[in-house]
Amino acid sequence: MNTDINTNAKSIKSSAPAKASIQVPEVINTPVQPTAKTNVSPRAQRIAARGYALPLALTCNVTGKTVRYTSPSYIEKCISKYGSLEELRKHYVSREGKRESKATVA
Repeated sequence: MNTDINTNAKSIKSSAPAKASIQVPEVINTPVQPTAKTNVSPRAQRIAARGYALPLALTCNVTGKTVRYTSPSYIEKCISKYGSLEELRKHYVSREGKRESKATVA
């Protein structure tokens, strides 16, 4: 049972290298169907859940300076102190305004 391994194998050597052919699928020009704009952006969902946008800009009633807050926990603390966001906007006094009002009283 003397069999030669190379007798059943195909010759590896070839005269020309094999070219790889890439088949490109045909592009069918179909119109893109417009989708309904029912999705609300994640930012809009967060604003709706909080009730205000970040950063929250508040204008001081004493100095007239606009201060921007980005900490939701601090904003919630201020809203609970004043009762509502509308009341906070109406009666907000910044740190500088509090210092100025204390300086004029003393």
